[in-house]
Amino acid sequence: MAVCEIWDVKGRLDHPIDYAENPEKTANPKYSRADLQAMGDVMKYATNSDKTEKQFFVTGVNCDPTTARDEMVIAKHQWNDESEIVCYHGFQSFKAGEVTPEQAHEVGVKLAEKMWGGRFQVVVATHLNTECLHNHFVVNSVSYVDGKHYHDNKKNLRLLRQRSDELCREYSLSVIEHPSDRKKPYALYQAEKQGLPTRDTVARQAVDEAISKSFTLKDFDRQLGEMGYRVNFDPNRKYWTIIGKGWERPKRLYKLGEDYTNERITERIKENSYAVKFSRFAEPTKPIKVISVKGTLKDAKKIGGLRGLYLHYCYRLGILPKGKKQNYARLHYLLKDDLMKMDAITKETRLLCHNHIDTAEQLLSYKGSLESEMQELTEQRKGLYSQSRKAVGEEKEAVKARISEITGRVKIIRKEVRLCEGIEARSNALKEKLQTIRTDEKEQKGKELMKHEHRRRSGRANREDELGGI
Repeated sequence: MAVCEIWDVKGRLDHPIDYAENPEKTANPKYSRADLQAMGDVMKYATNSDKTEKQFFVTGVNCDPTTARDEMVIAKHQWNDESEIVCYHGFQSFKAGEVTPEQAHEVGVKLAEKMWGGRFQVVVATHLNTECLHNHFVVNSVSYVDGKHYHDNKKNLRLLRQRSDELCREYSLSVIEHPSDRKKPYALYQAEKQGLPTRDTVARQAVDEAISKSFTLKDFDRQLGEMGYRVNFDPNRKYWTIIGKGWERPKRLYKLGEDYTNERITERIKENSYAVKFSRFAEPTKPIKVISVKGTLKDAKKIGGLRGLYLHYCYRLGILPKGKKQNYARLHYLLKDDLMKMDAITKETRLLCHNHIDTAEQLLSYKGSLESEMQELTEQRKGLYSQSRKAVGEEKEAVKARISEITGRVKIIRKEVRLCEGIEARSNALKEKLQTIRTDEKEQKGKELMKHEHRRRSGRANREDELGGI
């Protein structure tokens, strides 16, 4: 069962660094070094020797894999390409245990030749580091033959999957009989691959929990309602839908997986039993570890400002404390919106804590010092490039080493500047979200107290009636 997807790769992904010793001679002036580095980053990932068995399963179509990036840059320069998209990154994944590495790579190369071989440069790499063997394709966005662009649209996606299925049948491999024309967003694919929570995974978690506590569809609806979801069981609709607070449109439940179709959900609820379940009156208590510390917390300074805001938000998201198992289905809907941004929020929190930044003024000051340092290093590097062209022997090697050192530092600075910009843009939104969450929790707590009080009074009244009838 081969699964195929492809995404465009735009300039300036995560690693904007110099890609060659002398950019004045090798860079396409219509692209920044960072733009072309984006292509290099994808290619470096695709051809990672730890995943491809020492580069044995790497092949170039219309290019040499060892110099593929430079050849793609030459093609762009030749046709004066100015597109924002520098290349395309695709993959073809096979069912676990169905193919050998040699077969997987052979199918991948044939697919690349059929799909792009007539006009485009492609690097094909087969990764062996997971249970499901899979091919990666790095495709130049511009044709080396006529300078025209490849278009990542529904028609070409269908064609890619069709040709992949044809090759799979030729090799007696299973195929997906009813593939979806809709492509999964690259950010969602990467998040799921890294095990990060997404809207779909959180919805699955909520549905699973609701089913486990339900005996009827009414119970199921009520349980999901407590977690901030609404379900539509309209008999006039072919598919049941779920919608969470803050969602723009509902999602069909069957798209969450095979266990979430109308029939399967009904079956899973029916499997729950009304039988009485026996359990221990009290679980054995775990021994409490006592830690003695010197000093007092009387004069401990409370962390506030930006650091306090981010640390509290990380606690709410479940990032802190580390190792805590978080039930994302029970999160407030505003927090659920930021689950896929956990990595960025974590990095911003680290920057604030490591540099003890509590105010907007301190943040701007730190950002300004970074930008000044980066400007100074860039000027130094320009002078070293000129010196490198004239130097020879050991002196040239020393200059190269210094250029490399500066480039590494510039890379770190650029990342931190982007984190500062992210904090500037995000901090006010986090404050507003936390305020809304506190207000909602206060209202919910008030409703629950009123509900309990009503039950208590109702129970007391019934008891008095019983006593009066004796």
